[in-house]
Amino acid sequence: MNTPAGRRVLADLVNEFAAVRLSLDVNGNGPRLLVEDLEGGEQVFLCPLELASFTMATAEDREDWIRVGNYRGERGSTERP
Repeated sequence: MNTPAGRRVLADLVNEFAAVRLSLDVNGNGPRLLVEDLEGGEQVFLCPLELASFTMATAEDREDWIRVGNYRGERGSTERP
């Protein structure tokens, strides 16, 4: 695996529903967590503020985040006016 400078792979998390790689990225203005979907290739960088907000999310919030694999098309549109 070729890892860019300023990025360290922390873990690959895999189960029967999804596979993601977690990396610490220090190339921006501060440290961020990089989450990569190993199956679809999508990725997102999360700053400490965004990560802390996960701890405040309700069960309903987390349920609405599930949009992978068989669950991708089951939810209604999340667009807001």
